[in-house]
Amino acid sequence: MRKGIRSLGLFAAGVVLGAVVVLGAIFAGWPGPKPPLPTLLRNVTAGGGWWGACPPETQEEAREQQGQPLATSPELNQRLAHSFPSGSSERKLVDTLRAQGFQLLPPCTSDHSVRVAAFDQHGGGVLAFPITANIFWKVDEADNIIWTKGFVRYVGL
Repeated sequence: MRKGIRSLGLFAAGVVLGAVVVLGAIFAGWPGPKPPLPTLLRNVTAGGGWWGACPPETQEEAREQQGQPLATSPELNQRLAHSFPSGSSERKLVDTLRAQGFQLLPPCTSDHSVRVAAFDQHGGGVLAFPITANIFWKVDEADNIIWTKGFVRYVGL
């Protein structure tokens, strides 16, 4: 009888220890989203509203967007405006985005002067959500920045 109780106790302890390790890993996000966040995206929040800054392609799309706020990240927009103000060279922005792991995407089909770059993380856990971010910017004929807009969303729950 004692041997059976002892075996049951060891089994229960093993189950509890295994659950603690597994749950700890899940809640900590182990091993965490990959790739690591670039400097530009650290400690940013996601905004609610319309995702993207390409001009509408159709009348219907224009109606859908009308009155909708853009889902921009206030912190990301502030960083973009500070580092790449209106009138600055697009080259500096593009070089910075590439160096931080962003991928350049094709420009907006409705306005080729509006450019796009994306950063995507994968993996994570309950408390460490992967992030998706898009940066939009408009350039003039000399490839100088007119405006920038940053969008962030956390993928989870």
